Amino acid sequence: MLAQDWLYGERLKTPHDARVERHLKLPTEFNKHSSLAVLNLLAERIVYTDDIPTILYDMHDNKQLTFDGMLSSARLPYDCFWLEYNTMVGIGENNGEDQLENTSYGALVQRIDTKAVRMFIIVGLKWPNIPMLSTIAYVVEFNDWPPVVPSVKHDNRKALTFELNYAFNYDRLVSGHAGARKSISDLGSVVNELIFGIFLVTQPRCYTDEAVTWKASHKAKRAARNKPPLLEYRKIRLHICKPRKHYEQRPAISSSRVFSDTESADAVQHRRYHKVMGHFRHYINHEPPHTTWIEPHYRGDPALGVTFTERDVSR
Repeated sequence: MLAQDWLYGERLKTPHDARVERHLKLPTEFNKHSSLAVLNLLAERIVYTDDIPTILYDMHDNKQLTFDGMLSSARLPYDCFWLEYNTMVGIGENNGEDQLENTSYGALVQRIDTKAVRMFIIVGLKWPNIPMLSTIAYVVEFNDWPPVVPSVKHDNRKALTFELNYAFNYDRLVSGHAGARKSISDLGSVVNELIFGIFLVTQPRCYTDEAVTWKASHKAKRAARNKPPLLEYRKIRLHICKPRKHYEQRPAISSSRVFSDTESADAVQHRRYHKVMGHFRHYINHEPPHTTWIEPHYRGDPALGVTFTERDVSR
């Protein structure tokens, strides 16, 4: 996992490391005064188990989406979250022992006001028999989200626009450098792929929930000492498909490990305090049918403790 490799493995240091660490490191201790505040600080984690660039370019080639449409409709699932994926795109054929095994990309994405979004992009490189080497490669900022403006070259198209605050290869990106065009194109591709990952995660079909809980005796001892409940950790596995205008009716749920995102008020209040991911809700039985974006928000009972989630996403 790139986030853990960057936090605890070998990395090239940058001036932005401390800020990213602040949101990616999970706390080891809680108290009743900070448990809710610390949830606002933690970046929710979204981990793709499929190759995001391959999915994006396949869907584009198959005319299942357009770059304009994807960039124009990408919404943030959280105000602060981490998204990562591995890819073989661009690595090429194996030419020897020093050939890269894979490249990992990840981004800490933060909403910094009502419109602006900042993205810290980390790249991890893995060679055979060598621990992954990673670093913050870019820091980009979007003045508006979704991050598109009308193209100056094409009247009917939109252009991806952002400001570059930091780059490991800043000199190559400077206008006039011989490799500037390719470096800018590579950066644009990475940003497009990350935005596609953000777009895709808001289109889930179903998911399973795996909870890591503490023993009842352990919780009872803490309660007896008037200590707050320990952090609960949940791993949610999302299964996605191509975006649709509406979802088909889901079958009846027979397992407690598979559930929809619509829960009764009573069920919500008997769950720990947690973040709810922003998502599209489709009203297919209304007249006319329509789609509404549900903003990320908080639910649950703080008295029961705090839940932190990681989402593993696959097709």
